[in-house]
Amino acid sequence: MVRERSKPEGKRLTGFLVGFGFFALAAGMYFQNPDIQIPVALPEAEVTPEQIRPGAWREALGDPPTITTAGFTQRCNDCHTLFEAERDPGRELVQHTHIQLRHGTNDSCLNCHDRTNRERLAVRNGDPVPFADVAQLCAQCHGPVYRDWLKGTHGKRIGAWDPASPNSVKLTCSQCHDPHSPAYAPMTPLPAPNTLRMGDPKSHHHAVARSPLRRWRVEEGDSGHGEDH
Repeated sequence: MVRERSKPEGKRLTGFLVGFGFFALAAGMYFQNPDIQIPVALPEAEVTPEQIRPGAWREALGDPPTITTAGFTQRCNDCHTLFEAERDPGRELVQHTHIQLRHGTNDSCLNCHDRTNRERLAVRNGDPVPFADVAQLCAQCHGPVYRDWLKGTHGKRIGAWDPASPNSVKLTCSQCHDPHSPAYAPMTPLPAPNTLRMGDPKSHHHAVARSPLRRWRVEEGDSGHGEDH
């Protein structure tokens, strides 16, 4: 008569088999054939100077805002106080012809610019906002992005990571985005970061094949193992 195993004995046997299988797999991976080379894809894309900018992406208007026209630097109100500047949507621009307004439903200048003082912006209730505080204007439609910008998860900070440092500068919306056409043009992704496991292929004169399971590298034409440095 065969005696059935008790439940505790069955659990111990199952645990032993699982543990033995795990250590057998780990040993097999560690003592694998050292001649096996895991191919490593070398990044082909190069980082261009245009993709890494230490400062702002664009020069934003300050206070007071000025533009250069016909070789002269002028303030906005130098012209906008001389004539009625409320534009008929059906009439083509005579000045500012370089501006292409592609900002969603903001299809009118006065959606953002103050009606009477062109050297100020204006929020939804009509209160004027200086150009230096453009983020207040953007926050009306881009609330979640504005909150991320306040916390530092959106945008760009230069000089120092610590916000309390006098060298820390947080760029404003219009220093990265064109306020009239804020969407970025398509960009080519940069290469993935080099990890400690895969190493930096650019640091060697020739290709390097590495196994992420070992601490050494195998160079082409070399049957030995060179220690990582």
